[in-house]
Amino acid sequence: MVTLSPPAHNQEPPKPSPYAPRHTALYLIVSATLLALVFFERWVLSVHTFSIDVWSAHVGMSHKPWPIWDITRLYQQVGRPLVAIGEVLVMGAWLWRTGGRRALEGLVVALVASVICKAIKIIWGATPLWRILPDHVGANFPSGVVTFMAASVGYVALVGWRNGHRKVPVFLLLAIIGTGPSRVVGGQHLFSDVVGGYMLGISWLILAYLHLTRDWRQLLPRSGRGQILARATR
Repeated sequence: MVTLSPPAHNQEPPKPSPYAPRHTALYLIVSATLLALVFFERWVLSVHTFSIDVWSAHVGMSHKPWPIWDITRLYQQVGRPLVAIGEVLVMGAWLWRTGGRRALEGLVVALVASVICKAIKIIWGATPLWRILPDHVGANFPSGVVTFMAASVGYVALVGWRNGHRKVPVFLLLAIIGTGPSRVVGGQHLFSDVVGGYMLGISWLILAYLHLTRDWRQLLPRSGRGQILARATR
């Protein structure tokens, strides 16, 4: 007869892996650095014009054959308010069904990138080069479509990849990569706008992914964690 010995009470619990907090701190540093670079780039553009932006302006104003023009028009529709709202609703419904509340919360985090993008445009307006270009109106930095695609659509692609899907995330990744060139070729943005949009979107994509995969309470010291729990139960 086989007897099962009771568990030893003096056995130490398994220690949490030191790599998770370490990697999380690294991700946070990368996210903060990208966000800081967005503001730094905007300041540089207010006092200096890059030659690559002048080149991209000429590309945007040049004639495009019909297939390329249609692709740029397709990306243009992504940024339409009503279309964007519909896209968010579809992504939210899929995330809720796939990963529940936490996955949906990650999408909300990713959408903060679009809010910051709009705030930057309202506060600083258009860049000096954009103001003098013919037939160009509104603020240009950073690209709102690129920001939305990199942060929100990128988050959906990451969730899909984690859930075992392969074809759709790859397709979404290709769509995200193609967003920047299409905005320049279509004449809606300059090269610097696209770079800023990618940096802003990726910075919040990292935060959204961390929210999905990390338990933030594990990053607190045990003493601080106990104080927070004590305050929450008062």
